[in-house]
Amino acid sequence: MIKDMFDVDLIDLNVLVSDEAQLFDLVGMRAIEGGVAELGYITGLEKRELSYPTGLQFPEISVALPHVDSKYIKKPFIYIARNKEVLNVKQMGDAADMSTRDFLFLGIKEGSKQPQLLASMMAAFQDSAFVEKFKNADTKEKMYELVTETFKD
Repeated sequence: MIKDMFDVDLIDLNVLVSDEAQLFDLVGMRAIEGGVAELGYITGLEKRELSYPTGLQFPEISVALPHVDSKYIKKPFIYIARNKEVLNVKQMGDAADMSTRDFLFLGIKEGSKQPQLLASMMAAFQDSAFVEKFKNADTKEKMYELVTETFKD
């Protein structure tokens, strides 16, 4: 279940880094120290993002959904990070330049569940009401409540 992948300790809405590499280092170290990711996780993120960018532009928000090969995942998780400044990323599909402040790092253990997870995420970010609440969630507790309620399937 997607809801179980969220943890209030894996939400940071006050990140301050100047590029995607710094963000990957920060989130990667926290995921490793938190016991949800293996040591090669950060390198895995960097390599996968180069080959398969994960930025998505929706009508009311842009987000990125970085993820890695399941061998780097100890326990399924979704880490939500919001940077104080917009970061340049590449768009999924055509690798066009885009920018976003919002990142959901998908720690997927079972590859077969990835399409369902991505479909659920994409549906949520196309829903104006969800996007409004997502943008306005200003504490990790409010964000946790929003995502666990939205993805309770």
